[in-house]
Amino acid sequence: MQTRLLLFLLLLMPLVLPGCRFEAPRPALTPPKPAPELPLSDLSVTITIPQSQIARLIDNETEYRIADLKDQDVKCPFGRCRLDLTALRTGPVAVSAENGQLALQLPFQLHAALKASGFLSFAKAEGDAQGTAMAETALSLGPDWRLRSHLGGRIALTNAHLRVGPLTTNVTEVWDQSEQSLAGPIWRALDGEISRIELKPRIEALWTSAFQPIEVGKKPVSWLVLKPQSLGVLQPQLSHGALTLSLAVTARGEVVVQDQKPLNPPASLPQPAPLGEASNRFSIAIPFLLPYARAGQLALDRLRQKPLRAASMKMVFSELRILPSADDVVVETRFCADPPWDPAGWFASCGQVYLRGVPKFDPSTGIMRVTSLRYDVASANIMLEMMRAFAPGTLSSVIEQHLVFDESREIDRLEEQVRAGLAAPHGQALTISARIETFGPPSFAWTRDGFLAFFSAGGEIETAFKL
Repeated sequence: MQTRLLLFLLLLMPLVLPGCRFEAPRPALTPPKPAPELPLSDLSVTITIPQSQIARLIDNETEYRIADLKDQDVKCPFGRCRLDLTALRTGPVAVSAENGQLALQLPFQLHAALKASGFLSFAKAEGDAQGTAMAETALSLGPDWRLRSHLGGRIALTNAHLRVGPLTTNVTEVWDQSEQSLAGPIWRALDGEISRIELKPRIEALWTSAFQPIEVGKKPVSWLVLKPQSLGVLQPQLSHGALTLSLAVTARGEVVVQDQKPLNPPASLPQPAPLGEASNRFSIAIPFLLPYARAGQLALDRLRQKPLRAASMKMVFSELRILPSADDVVVETRFCADPPWDPAGWFASCGQVYLRGVPKFDPSTGIMRVTSLRYDVASANIMLEMMRAFAPGTLSSVIEQHLVFDESREIDRLEEQVRAGLAAPHGQALTISARIETFGPPSFAWTRDGFLAFFSAGGEIETAFKL
C-alpha cells in the first residue's frame, strides 16, 4: 500500500506543483464534411385555360384597328392599282381549341380606297365590305414565357362594289387577286395580340409560391422548404375546348426543424426548360439533427449521475463538448481527479484533455454514437502517464459508453408529423399536398452543427395552381 501511494504521489507531483492544473493543447480541427446533397423532386402543375377565357383574353388585347395599309400595289381587273385599306373589328373573337389547333373567327369591316394607274390614274373609288377572318394555329411558349402563334387561313368578304370612272369592280375581286399580301398584316396583327396574353405573371406567381416554407410539424416545429432549381414546360396542348400548360418545378426539398419560419427568398424566374413528361412523383429529404451542444450535455449529465472512479479516485466532470472535424470528432473534457484520502482537496488535480472518436449511426435502432474513442496525442502525453498505473484506458472507455444517443422516438415522431402535415393541402396560389409512401434508407454525416441523419421520403404529390 505504501508503495502504491508513493507511486501515485510521484505521478501526481508534476501536476500538483504547477497549481494542480493540467491543460492539453487543442488539437487541429479540419472543416467537417458537407451535408449530403438533397434529392431532386419534380412538382408538376397543370394550368388549364378554357377557350372562353382565351377568347376574352384575345378580345382584351386585340386593338380595334387590325389592319391599315397605305398605297399598296395590287392587281385589279383593269391593270395595276394603288390601294388604301383599313380593317376594323366589328365584334368579339370566337375561339375554339381542338385537335392541337387554336381556331379564331373575327368579324371586321373593311374600307378600301382604290386608285387606277395609267390613263385612268385620275380615277378614284371607295367602298366598304363586311368580312370574317378565319384562321388556325398551333401555340408554343417562347423563352420569354410568351405565347407564340403563326396564324394562317382565309378571309371571307361580302361583295361590295368599287366604281372607278366608267368601270366597276368589287372589293372581293381585288382582295382575291392580292390576298397573300393583303391578309398578311391581319394575321401578323392577331399573332401579336396572342403574344400579349400575359402568362408570365401567373407563372412567376407559381415559381415564387414554390419558395414559401410549409409548416408540417408542431412538436418540434418543422417546415418543408423547397429550393427550386429549374422550371420545365411541356409545350401548350389544345384539345377539348381548352389550352393546357404543364409545368414542373424541379426542386431540392428538405424538412427544417426550427421554431421560426425559415427564410427562403425566391430566385428570379428562369427560362423555361424542356420537359419530357409530367410526373406526380416526389422525393424530399427529412433531416434529423442532434446538435453537438445537446449531445454533449446528455453525455455530461450521465457522467455526473454515475461518477467515474479510477484507482479509488473520484473523477468529477464539469464540461464536455463535441467539436467536429473532417474524419472524426474531438471530445473536449474538463474534470478533476480527487483522491479519497484528501478530504480538503489539496491533492485534487483538475484539467482539460481531448479525445478523438468516429461517429456512427444505426438506422435500424435510431442510435447515434461516438466510437473508437482515443486520446489526442498531446492529451495522451499527460493522461496516460497519470492514469496508466491505475486504470489503463478507463477514462476513454467510460466516456465512450456515455456517448450513445437513442434518438429513435424523436425520429419516428418527426416522420409521422411530416407524413400527416404533408397530407393536408397547403398554400394559396400554389396548393401542395403529398402522400408519403416510403422512407428510404438514411444517410449519415456530422456537420458543423451536429450529427445529421437524412431520410428520403417519396410518394405522390398533388399540386394545383389558381389563376
